[in-house]
Amino acid sequence: MNEQMKILKLLEEGKINAQEAARLLEAIGESEAGRRRGFIWRGLESIPDMMATMFDTSFKNFTTQERIETTGKKKIEIKGIGGDIEINGTDESNILINKDGLAKIIEEGDILIVKAVSGSVRIDSPKAIDIEVRGVSGNLELNNINGRIEISSVSGDIRGKGLSGSLNGEFVSGDVELEYDKVEGIAIKSRSGDVILRIDESIEAEIEISSIHGDIGCELPLKDVTKRHNYLKGILNAPKSKIEIKNNHGDVVLEKKS
Repeated sequence: MNEQMKILKLLEEGKINAQEAARLLEAIGESEAGRRRGFIWRGLESIPDMMATMFDTSFKNFTTQERIETTGKKKIEIKGIGGDIEINGTDESNILINKDGLAKIIEEGDILIVKAVSGSVRIDSPKAIDIEVRGVSGNLELNNINGRIEISSVSGDIRGKGLSGSLNGEFVSGDVELEYDKVEGIAIKSRSGDVILRIDESIEAEIEISSIHGDIGCELPLKDVTKRHNYLKGILNAPKSKIEIKNNHGDVVLEKKS
């Protein structure tokens, strides 16, 4: 198993977090330019030695192209390391998974787990479903989902339309563009990349936005506004829910959903 696969396996199993994985993968990229072994293993020294025992697990049970159908699930968990992921809400009660690449599908009670190491995965599911995504790279597209969404991704763009419910997202790089019909709560933290959030003008929410190195734009008619160059706070209709966006390097824009 090569160094990259070892790091991805650690992330998949929750032994390191997304930022640690990103630093180690970056180290591999730099090492290929001339410092292959030394730089990698200096980075790996920050990981406890006991984690090295996890490297021996093989990927022999993973398959490439596959079409799977299941039902009775309330949550989809995706541990996506590389490759694009698309999830579409439908009026059907079953879940249909089409994958092309190195991925494994696991059913645990009412939870569907997709371990996607490479390649692409498309899932058609009921609209009312919770989603958790943890990954290093690859684009994520969500359409017509009503539920709790949790995302932790290092790189790759995030796109979403026709969404309802809540979102908790942490991103290191990549643009985020989301459209919400109903909001129960949104919390976004981004280190690098633009964030565009389109919401219905009738939504009731307290809104707080900060961007250390980026501009803030808002088309919504907020009241009780506090505004500075890198900060915006206000209320849209009523403070029924909370929308909070924190960005380090990138613009943040709130737009009216057309």
